[in-house]
Amino acid sequence: MAENVEITIPLVQRETNLVFKSISYSIGQRKKEKQLLKNISGKFRSGRLTAILGPSGAGKTTLLNVLSGFKTQGVSGNIVINNEVIDRHRYRQLVAYTAQDVALLPNITPRENLHYAADLKLPKEIGEQKKITTVNDVIAVLGLQKCADTRAQMLSGGEKKRLSIGMELVSNPQIMFFDEPTSGLDSVASYQVISYMKDLAQQGRCVVSVIHQPSSELLELFDDVYVVVDGRCLYQGSLDNLITTFAEAGFQCPPYYNRADFVLKIASKYDQQNVEIEEMITASEKLMYTEMDHGKSQIATSNAFLADDGHFSQYPISWWDQFSILTRRTTLGTIRNPALMRLRLFGHILIGFTIGFVFSNVGDDASKVLSNISLLLAFLMFIIFANAMTVILTFPLEMTVFVREHKSNYYSVSAYYFSKLVADFPWMMSGITAFQLIVYFLSGQLLETDRIIMFWGICALFGWLSQVYGLIAGCLFPIEVSPFIVPASIIPALLFSGFFVRYDELMDFFKPLTLISYCRYGFEGLVQATYGHNRTELGCAEIFCYYRKTNKILDELHMVPDRYWTDVLGLSIWIVFLHVVLYFSLRYRIRLNR
Repeated sequence: MAENVEITIPLVQRETNLVFKSISYSIGQRKKEKQLLKNISGKFRSGRLTAILGPSGAGKTTLLNVLSGFKTQGVSGNIVINNEVIDRHRYRQLVAYTAQDVALLPNITPRENLHYAADLKLPKEIGEQKKITTVNDVIAVLGLQKCADTRAQMLSGGEKKRLSIGMELVSNPQIMFFDEPTSGLDSVASYQVISYMKDLAQQGRCVVSVIHQPSSELLELFDDVYVVVDGRCLYQGSLDNLITTFAEAGFQCPPYYNRADFVLKIASKYDQQNVEIEEMITASEKLMYTEMDHGKSQIATSNAFLADDGHFSQYPISWWDQFSILTRRTTLGTIRNPALMRLRLFGHILIGFTIGFVFSNVGDDASKVLSNISLLLAFLMFIIFANAMTVILTFPLEMTVFVREHKSNYYSVSAYYFSKLVADFPWMMSGITAFQLIVYFLSGQLLETDRIIMFWGICALFGWLSQVYGLIAGCLFPIEVSPFIVPASIIPALLFSGFFVRYDELMDFFKPLTLISYCRYGFEGLVQATYGHNRTELGCAEIFCYYRKTNKILDELHMVPDRYWTDVLGLSIWIVFLHVVLYFSLRYRIRLNR
């Protein structure tokens, strides 16, 4: 790592002290609730670096999730900033939180990630040169120079951790929470990261970090210690008073013993029958309540944990700027993704030639009408599986990134939603267009411009529908489940398409289902584009062809002539409906993680 790096991130304008009182958090566990935080209180002061210590399962990460505003459901209690209860959106703008495991977009480099974070989290008034300087400083401080232009999927665990910390540092927040920032780093790198965090605290920020078994050298960098045990506070105070306080409670630390290891050893022995530790917890709670009495009036005014007053803009840049930046980032990630780009386009072309040669010259031959109708269904099946299944396999990872960034106030749900649709749309359309033109010409369909455009229109709408369908499945279901959900849910729509069972042969109970089958509108639209639209006769290579008249083909399929625009309308309604479902699915994922 680079030494003596000059940091240009500015000082904060005023001190920011965070007080939390009587925080409780419960989760539903089968038929009973499990309480992870139990009326825990404390104070983190500006200008001081605080370490949160505690044994595994004590509630350290849960406490950070709650204090950062990432967890709000099932939480009671109050958070006060400088003796003022503030709105949730305003609070999230003050806070940066780096979780223990941070998902990153695999095809974006650290330098690009930091630039996008700077563009999204810093106001537009800050010039581009200033953003570049800030990004370069963060890269130098966190030792990311060697991997700055390497895609995230090729980074080591430690490099990914440092990158995730850097993405929060670029916005210069007033309150910073870190969950085990040194995991994956060697001792030298760990010391430099904590040293930088100490510098940030000394510049007036409130910096809090969960730290797992720090060395004595690393522990010396911290000013204050907050010890959590079983969802309660065992000790809060300065590092210098740590051993004295434990000694007064009857716990003597051996000479030359790591103070963090000593505290963890005591805390891990906790149970409610341990009188000394229980008394120490009670004394710690009483001391904190006494210190907080001056803020009681402000705390009492809040009746909900981090309530939302709806009057504060939570994003530093406009919606359009968010949309533009996200569209650029998504497009870059898509271009670099072989599954979404080269393989998808190559797959459309390869399968197009394969199907085209198999169904060679069946389009204008009345003796091969049944084969041509089978080709039309093959069109739809390939389009839906090629476009839905591709995004199913790539979107779940993106969803994890989306949830984290949205909660960190990077952008709104709607900006991400529209950028995702716009960025992927051209590549999806290019694949479908290549596939349709190849198969259309090789299979010998009628070469009329308006008929080709009508055929392409149905294929394009069906591909659009398929992609949104796949995005919904990738959003709502884990990657292990969604590849099964999509094919299974497509089968009923195929059954009522009119190919396997003709409409008039269905039982009365099933007939209304044809009206809500998107495969029906796609299949009927392709039939209308192929045999409707004033087409009267087909060529015939045999002595007699029963289906030479196109009206006989439509009658055989129980289809009414001139329904093409009805089918376009049906697919369009489905596309609008699925877009609405996708938007609310994204919002549901956010709510699910609160």
